[in-house]
Amino acid sequence: MSDSTGAAEFELNYLSIDQYPCDHVFHSDIFSAGGYEWRIACYPNDVGSFVSVFLELMDEAKNVTAIFDAAITGNDQLAAGASRFLWHRRAVHVFGFSNSPEDDHRDNDFWGFDQFVHQRDLHNYDARSNGRVTVRCSVLVVDDGKRLPMKKGIAVPPSDIGDDLGGLLDSAALTDVSFVVGDDQAAPLRAHRSVLAARSRVFKAMFSGPMLEATSPSSPVTVRDMDPETFMAMLRFIYTDDLPAGLGGDPGEDEALRSLLAAADRYALNRLKLLCARRLLDNVSVDTVAAVLDCADTYNCPELKTECINFVVADGNFKKVALTDGFLELMTRSPSILAEIRNRLGRP
Repeated sequence: MSDSTGAAEFELNYLSIDQYPCDHVFHSDIFSAGGYEWRIACYPNDVGSFVSVFLELMDEAKNVTAIFDAAITGNDQLAAGASRFLWHRRAVHVFGFSNSPEDDHRDNDFWGFDQFVHQRDLHNYDARSNGRVTVRCSVLVVDDGKRLPMKKGIAVPPSDIGDDLGGLLDSAALTDVSFVVGDDQAAPLRAHRSVLAARSRVFKAMFSGPMLEATSPSSPVTVRDMDPETFMAMLRFIYTDDLPAGLGGDPGEDEALRSLLAAADRYALNRLKLLCARRLLDNVSVDTVAAVLDCADTYNCPELKTECINFVVADGNFKKVALTDGFLELMTRSPSILAEIRNRLGRP
């Protein structure tokens, strides 16, 4: 292989790639081509259930023209181990291109093939590969452009505003509102009106309109039909923009996630609702899908509802799900859901 050419490859287990979040990425080792360093970025579960493959220029440079060649190969044991291309794409791109010296060339250092292959096509591939294929990528630099002088970098630490605001919530410093949640005997939970109002239009209306909570700022706010643990988890999200650490990693925590999703719907926290939905979907099974589907339908989460119905109608699942007590109860209460499932199955 000449100095102008470089390559990288790695195996992909296509039987499990749908378990990764959309932003999950596999990086190859860094390799050299044309005097520059490169690496491959593969998103196995990109938007729309596609596998996407990109080439990234790691050096500071402008106008580096390269041919990017990406292929997925399978080991066909019937052909004595000979490899063959299953999918293959090739294109030319100018990396680090800039129309003006003032333009930020870094926008063009990451480029490639989104929607390279659909997961469905990978699952349909059957060459006795034990669920594994190889992603092979090569780079041929045809114009080495202009290398930019090295700049002394300034390291910027990641944002820690979530940690800071989470600490503010924990300390109860400077709080100006308290909540009595569920049992009237429970200890009040303290928070900051301005933070809650900035994050939730429901809290904003509560604290700035004619509601009792706005006209009587010294009185605790009573929250019915919710347990303190769920309300505190919601407050934690409001302050940190994330789920409490560890929540949802265990299928046994599904009930807590469903309660938190309901709270997110109640207080118009759409990101929290989708975070809960993703965790619930990660844990969904034949035994739990009815409860998750009921939650999605009740608390206005169409994304989760669609994915649950997809799970129910998937090959072999419907007959198993239909025998569970939870599904029978749900179909009795919500015949419209049963109608949607029948429609997906092509049944009258």
